[in-house]
Amino acid sequence: MLKKASIIPVLLFVVAFFTSLQAQQPPVDIFYRLEAKRPGKGTVHITQDANIRNLVNLHVSQQRKINGIKGFRILIYMGSGQDARKEQDQVRAGFIRLYEDVNSYSRFEYPYFKVYVGDFRTKSEALKFLKQIEGVYPDAFVRDDIVAFPE
Repeated sequence: MLKKASIIPVLLFVVAFFTSLQAQQPPVDIFYRLEAKRPGKGTVHITQDANIRNLVNLHVSQQRKINGIKGFRILIYMGSGQDARKEQDQVRAGFIRLYEDVNSYSRFEYPYFKVYVGDFRTKSEALKFLKQIEGVYPDAFVRDDIVAFPE
């Protein structure tokens, strides 16, 4: 009787463990999206080892957890003090007027209000854009960050 009572919690643990493993699987296999047939488009067939597919899908699911990918942004404003929030909004609005097609982000990172711009995959892309805006934002510099997924 004592053995049956001790087996039940172990079985519950095993069931809960395997259920949590299934919940951690990537929700969408990226290779299915690549191989999907679309009207008027060509077809793609990928032949590879299942372990490669699993590793790529694991990488994609980890990137989704951090809600983006490793990349770079340009910091164009950093300030603290009583008027820093208002200055942050003004700098961002001015940037949007000049470069409406480039994403901009306002953040508060204690104790500074900051404005970041761009979603660059490589540092060279960020440096190229920094060169374009250095006349307007001479104190701007490139920082690594988690950027939005490319479309």
